[in-house]
Amino acid sequence: MEHRGKGMPDSSRTLASIVTGEDSRQPIHRRPAGLTIRVREIDCMLADIQAHIQVLRREQTHLGLVREELASGVEAKRSGSSRSKTLLSK
Repeated sequence: MEHRGKGMPDSSRTLASIVTGEDSRQPIHRRPAGLTIRVREIDCMLADIQAHIQVLRREQTHLGLVREELASGVEAKRSGSSRSKTLLSK
């Protein structure tokens, strides 16, 4: 086959490069719209879960404080009632 000009491969070279994939362009990878939407949904779901975890942690901290107050109140009642029993028994 003849050479068509400087820098232009002949048709057999072109055919060979197409078959072997030498000159082929890389395919453009596009995400399907459904996949993109699903990823956004998952991101939103994760954000909601993280917000819920933060609320639960605050509630856990608050409940811990309430337990401490209740425990100290019960302890105060016990020590107060044992004092009064001690005073009554004397």
